Amino acid sequence: MAIKTNFSLVFIFVSGIIMVMFPVSAKADDELMKETNMTVYFHDYSSGGPESTDLPVVGFPGKLWSFIDFGTLAVADDLMTEGPEPTSAVVGRGQGISIAISLDGVNAYVSFSLVFTNEAYNGSTIQILGNSNQFNAVREYSVVSGTGKFRYARGYVTLETISYNNATSYALLRVNVSARHY
Repeated sequence: MAIKTNFSLVFIFVSGIIMVMFPVSAKADDELMKETNMTVYFHDYSSGGPESTDLPVVGFPGKLWSFIDFGTLAVADDLMTEGPEPTSAVVGRGQGISIAISLDGVNAYVSFSLVFTNEAYNGSTIQILGNSNQFNAVREYSVVSGTGKFRYARGYVTLETISYNNATSYALLRVNVSARHY
């Protein structure tokens, strides 16, 4: 029994020396990673009319389906532009879902994609995921993945409500992206 213990101790000791002498550097991967920082704008129409880009689609039977009612799931397909003007150059679409997940309707869980159609990133996507207070002026979410030019993306996104027109249910959102990727 003592031989096994001594062999185990020797093995652990030698393994430790080898790991110190020949470390595996994670820095090599870091050097290959690029960082992209960009700002885009979502143009969100939630009036329920034919021009709507953000609609509640599922909720509890017999209850109003709105963005602040617990359990309501909404889908979005917002125009994504370079600048805040609706006539600004189109970058792509912001597509995804949000679910009011707190009983008071304050917190929403979101899962959406920045789907790029512009020349620089055409066909690439950035996947966003998270939970936050949907009434905060600035909300932060995780960048959990990406495709194309944003393959293996990691980082964060902030969504900031720039303006909201209650009469037309139009919201302008600034989306600040900070992502590391290959």
